[in-house]
Amino acid sequence: MKDLTRSTLLAVPLALLIYTTVLPHHGPLGWDLLDAFTVAFCFTYVGHWVEVFLLKIPGIETGTGKLVRILGWFAGGLWCYEVARWLLLLYGRNTAELPSLMAGGLFFVGLEFVVHALLQASGKPNFYSGRLQQTETTAAR
Repeated sequence: MKDLTRSTLLAVPLALLIYTTVLPHHGPLGWDLLDAFTVAFCFTYVGHWVEVFLLKIPGIETGTGKLVRILGWFAGGLWCYEVARWLLLLYGRNTAELPSLMAGGLFFVGLEFVVHALLQASGKPNFYSGRLQQTETTAAR
């Protein structure tokens, strides 16, 4: 439940960013905001599980491991965006005007860099420090 709550709270400001910059506006405000929240939530929730999976790879905190992690973020971003597009299709939306699939991978890499910069600023384990998240290292012991 903690992951779901955190992802939802992170998705709200991200949805406003996506709404104002990326998504086309063709319907009522409420539906457009739902579309933006859906895309944002896919990146925050599915993206969280991408990060959890990547942290389980042995040696991910090494120099080469960091490159693998960035490539994993890109691949994970493709999946996050694909899930979001699929959900928008289920809502009956036309996804032809959305950015290409590659934009999803690049967006997720950028999002992860920003999130990890915020973690570093607050003194928590992050990509830049080379320390794994505390929950992952504690579980491995």
